[in-house]
Amino acid sequence: MPLPFLKMRMLEPRFSLPDAWPQDRAPVLSWLLYGTSPEAFAVDERGAPPPVAADGAHHWALWVEKRGLSTAAVASALARWAGCAPGAVGFAGQKDRYAVTGQWFTVPRGVADPEPSLPEGEGWRALKLYPAAKKWRRGDHTGNGFRLRLAGAPYGGAALEAVLPAVQARLAAPIANYFGPQRFGVGAGNLDAVQRWLAAGSLPRHGSRSFLFSAARAYLFNRLLAARIARFGLAVHPDDHCDENGVPTAPLWGRGRSASRGAIAELEGSVFEPYGDLCHALEHAGLRQDRRALWIHAESAHCEVGGSEQLMLSFQLPRGSFATAVLAALGPATWRPVEAA
Repeated sequence: MPLPFLKMRMLEPRFSLPDAWPQDRAPVLSWLLYGTSPEAFAVDERGAPPPVAADGAHHWALWVEKRGLSTAAVASALARWAGCAPGAVGFAGQKDRYAVTGQWFTVPRGVADPEPSLPEGEGWRALKLYPAAKKWRRGDHTGNGFRLRLAGAPYGGAALEAVLPAVQARLAAPIANYFGPQRFGVGAGNLDAVQRWLAAGSLPRHGSRSFLFSAARAYLFNRLLAARIARFGLAVHPDDHCDENGVPTAPLWGRGRSASRGAIAELEGSVFEPYGDLCHALEHAGLRQDRRALWIHAESAHCEVGGSEQLMLSFQLPRGSFATAVLAALGPATWRPVEAA
C-alpha cells in the first residue's frame, strides 16, 4: 500500500570510515587497516541465557563459534538441525560476517528430549549446550568483547610502540557512539534500497524491511551526531536529554516528540529538515521514536604491538555499539575483508 509522502531527497552516500563521521579530535594514528582475515576481527558476546533444570526447559542454549558466516546463516542451519521454523531460533544480535565470533543461540526443545550432541557445520560449530527456559531475543546480551589485529603501516614496530600511550588515552576517553558501516550494508546497499523504495512511494513488505529502516535511522543519527560534535562537542549541554547514566542522548527517528530542548532541539531540526520525507516515512512505517547515547566507553581497553607492523586491541562495548566507531576515534581506518586481500 503506497504511503502518502513525496519522493525522497537523495541521501548522501557517506557510509564508510572516516568520511561519514568527522571526528571531534585530531587522529592518533594516520592510517589503519582491519579485516585482513576473519581471525583479525574477533567478537565474543557478553551475557548468556540463564541455565535451568532440564525438566523445566523449553529451549536449548548453544554457544556457537562461527567464521566467515552471518548470524542469519547460522540461525538457518540451527533451524534445520533442530527441525524448527527459522523464526523459532533465538539470538541476541547480528555478529560480523568477516570475523571469528562467538554468540548464544536458542532452539526449541521438548521437555522430555534427551540432550543432543553438539552440532556443527561448514564455518560454524557449537561448543556448549544446556537447557534454557526462554528464547534468547534481540538485546538480551549485555555487550560484546572485541580482539582486533590491525595493520599500522606506515608505522613500524618502534613507531607503534611510541604511539601506544596516545592510543590508550584515546580509548580511555568517551567515544562518539556512531553506527558503524556494517549497518548500511555492503557498498551502502541498504541505503540505496531505502532510496529506491521511498522514491517509488511504497515501503517493502518482505524480511529485509527491518534492516533497511534500521539503516535509515542510523544514517540520520550519524548525521546528527557529527553536527553535534562540530557545534557543541560531546560534553553534556544544558538542553540535553540524558540517560540514566547521565550520558546525553539523541533520537532514533520515529513517531513521537523529541525530548531535546532549546539549542539541542534547534540543532536536531536543522539536521533533519533536509530529510523530512525520510522522517515522515519512518513515522508511517510504525516506528516509535527512541533514544541512543551519544558516547560510550571502551571498557577494559588494552593495546600492544604484535609483530613488526600490527596493533593489537582488546576492549568491551555495550550492546548496540560498534567496534568500528572505536577505530574511527583512533584515526582513518580502511576495511579490507579477506576476499579482497
